[in-house]
Order: sequence, then structure tokens, then C-alpha cells
Amino acid sequence: MTPQSLFIVFEGTDGSGTTTQGDLLSSALRHAGRTVVRTAQPSDGEIGRLLRQTLRDHRSDHRLDPVSVALLFAADRVDHCERVIRPALLHGNTVICDRYVGSSLAFQVVDGGGAIDADWLLAINRAALVPDISILLDVPVVTALTRIQRRGKPRERFEYEETLQRVQTRYREVFAAAPAQLGKTVILDANRPREAIAYDVLGTVMQVLADKGKPGRGIEA
Repeated sequence: MTPQSLFIVFEGTDGSGTTTQGDLLSSALRHAGRTVVRTAQPSDGEIGRLLRQTLRDHRSDHRLDPVSVALLFAADRVDHCERVIRPALLHGNTVICDRYVGSSLAFQVVDGGGAIDADWLLAINRAALVPDISILLDVPVVTALTRIQRRGKPRERFEYEETLQRVQTRYREVFAAAPAQLGKTVILDANRPREAIAYDVLGTVMQVLADKGKPGRGIEA
């Protein structure tokens, strides 16, 4: 990857504000003259579309088992990297992605109920590019639920109070362990006005850019 490229990931439970903060950061970086590719996982590719349908469909006769879902996420991630993320980074662009490897380490471990462990997930995601930074937006479950309800859309597989609580706890564990495949990790309090969060996000990203400008630093592949 080029020294100018930057790969940023936002992580968090449903309702944590990953899309809002990713959009605000995209706008700020574009205003500063950077070319930004805004994307998300599941991706808009064939595997990603299948995953989105799976997350929306709660019927037991259509529900894929957690191991199959985890494998599909890993496959979608590799496909997404090759179709979208790697080409953008090779052109020196900034990629901002809603959810990545950290989401599998949180959501899929919870969904697996003991059948899936972190080492296996890291192994099946070995081919995924390593971000420069993964930012966890941490919010109380009650805040996340309020935001989800305001959308007025049918709830997906992980958008219920008990599951949100377990995913939030798991996310905190993942970021405390900070596996290398997440890149640099930062946890931000996202239970604040979005402008205050955006200010901290931009400051964090500016520090990553400054660090990348130091001799010998570059994005991992």
C-alpha cells in the first residue's frame, strides 16, 4: 500500500453510530482534500447481499447456523478487500468501513454461543487486510435501543436488548485484547452529541496520519 493510503474501521453494536460517524469523518477528510471510499460490511457484493438477507430473516427454517454465518462473513471480507478496499488503498485513497474483523470477533462469538472461538475466527480471516485503526464506538444499550427504534425499521438478528448487551461486553473484551488483525485500537465514548464524538474521531485519525508520516511506517497488508 502507499504511504498516503489510510484504512479506517468503525466498530460497535447496532445503534452505536458507526454510519453517522463514518459519514462525518468522510466529509471532513474530503474537505481536507483526501479521496475517500466509503463502504461497509456486509458488503454490497453477492456474498454480502446474502448475509444481509440472512440477518433480516428470523424464520427458523431459513436461519443459517452461526458457523456458516461466520464463514460467509470471512468470505465476504476477502471478496470486499479484493474488489474495493485493496484497489482504493493502492491508489493512495482513504477507505472508511463500517465494521470489519472486530465485528466477527464480537457478533459471531456471541451468536455461536460457545461453538465459535476467537482463535478460529482470526484464522479464517487471515487473508483480510489489516486496518490502520479500528475505532470502537461504545454506547449504553439503552441508548443503542433508542436509536434503533427511531429508525422505524424491522429489527435484525442482533438488535434486541439481551443480544446487544452481550455484544457490547464482547466488543469491550476484544478491544482490551487488541489482536493485531484490528490494527491500532481506540475506544471512544459515543454516548455524547455526535459533534463531540466526531471531534475526537478526527483527532484520533489525524494522529494516525502523523504516525504514518514517520520514517519506516506504512499500512500492513
